Amino acid sequence: MVKLNYSELSFEHLVIFENDSSIFAAARTGDNRSRIFLIYENTGNAYTRNGRADSWESLNEYDSELIRNRVAEVRGSIPVYKLTGSHPS
Repeated sequence: MVKLNYSELSFEHLVIFENDSSIFAAARTGDNRSRIFLIYENTGNAYTRNGRADSWESLNEYDSELIRNRVAEVRGSIPVYKLTGSHPS
């Protein structure tokens, strides 16, 4: 598998889950492939979705920081959807 150049991603929108301080970030690669990221703001952990393996893959510390920084950069310039509802019991 070729390592993805995260600095070249084009972010399309964010979904912020305020109750658990997490963010889904939808992006596209340079070759127009979709990438989805899950970021936990409390811990700083970030994951990317691997659709072929049907799993979430943990990003290393460097890549997690890069994704968090990129999301912070685009937060005011792309659509941001916020969900504040409680989890079903």
